[in-house]
Order: sequence, then structure tokens, then C-alpha cells
Amino acid sequence: MQDLNTYYSRLYNWLAEIPRAETDKLVIRKFEAGEALALKGQLYQHVFIVLDGICDVINQLDNGTENITLKLTLGDVIGVSESILNSMRYIASVKSCTPVIVAELDDSTFRSWLRNYPCFVNFVLKNLVTRLHYTADFSANCQTSAPKINLAKYFIDRYNMEFTSLSLTGSGPVKIQETHETIGTFLGVSPRTIERHIRSLKSEDFISTVKGKVCISPPQYQKLLDLVTSNL
Repeated sequence: MQDLNTYYSRLYNWLAEIPRAETDKLVIRKFEAGEALALKGQLYQHVFIVLDGICDVINQLDNGTENITLKLTLGDVIGVSESILNSMRYIASVKSCTPVIVAELDDSTFRSWLRNYPCFVNFVLKNLVTRLHYTADFSANCQTSAPKINLAKYFIDRYNMEFTSLSLTGSGPVKIQETHETIGTFLGVSPRTIERHIRSLKSEDFISTVKGKVCISPPQYQKLLDLVTSNL
């Protein structure tokens, strides 16, 4: 648990109308990379507001494959669907892919804030609507071009997502966290197709790889943008 005062300035814009006696109920927690914030089917108890870092929303397909349906970062809220639907258990798993800092509140406090503080309602609704449109647009855009260009779009999005983490300086390369299998599942192509296009993008210096992971420097990011733009 970390000191709320360290993160209070980040929370203030979202929770400006809520008295400090109420926001003091928040618990600041840190999850290391790879830890589960919530597991599908696990008893639902808490809502989390992401203050730093990036985590994945994961759903399991019928064939057992894990599909990352959404990435969450600064300002995103976890557990809203469960609360609104009165679910006893988490609907999807959420795991950190970088170190993640969250503000944790219990469900009864979350419901109380929704009843009593319009600013909090607006914050939660804005977050949900933004995520809904982002998910729909990103999925659609990654299906409209040739597989290589769709992969470039995917890498551009993930690069941008990494830099929403406040712990990153923006000066060095970004490592893409997902496996080839995860990327292929999202794009609707086989891992072998992903591997082939990664080799092609690497040979043209659009990306680099380190220990099997795709890495993208700022100049390479610009080249990916130019590639996608020229293929619209």
C-alpha cells in the first residue's frame, strides 16, 4: 500500500466534488507486471482506478485461447460492469503487463459515490464511453487493410498506449508486450503470418526485436505512421 497523498493530485480532477474524508477511503495498491488484479469467476469485491501503468482485459475463447480485448491505463476504471450488473464474480480477467498503481475502493463506496457525486458519475460514464468507441474503432481499423498494414496499425496503437504510462519518459524504444499468438488472434490471422510480417517489417527497419519481442523506437514509430498513411 502506498501513500494516497502521492497520487491525490491525479485523483483531484476526477473527484473534485468528493470530500477528502471520502477519498481517504481509497487504498493505493501496486501490482507488479504479470499480476492479476481480477480473475474471471473470482468473487467480485473491489473497483480499481488505474493511476499508472498498463493492464490487459482478458477473455477466454471457447477453444481456450486467451484474447486481450482491451488495454487499460491512466484513468480507466475496473469493476464497473460487475457493480452495475450486480455480478457476484468478475466477468473478465485483468492482468498487469507493466507495474501498475491503482486506487482501490469497495463496491459499497463506489455505489455511494455514484448516488451522491455527479462529478464521479461523469468521470465513470466518460471512461466507459471512451473505451467503447476506442475498442470498436481499433478493431475495425485493424481489419480494413492488408495483414502487414493491419499489423503496423496494431503496433502504432500499442506504442501510443505504452506512453500513456506516467512512468515512461518517451525517450527510448517501446517493447510490445503481446505474443505473436495474441496479436494473431486479435487480427484474425495465424501466428506464422504474424511472424512473417514481423520479419518483413524488421528487414525494412520499421521495427526491431529483442529476445523475441518487438521493439519500436521513436523514429521507427514515425516510419510506421508514414507506412500506414501511404496505404490508406
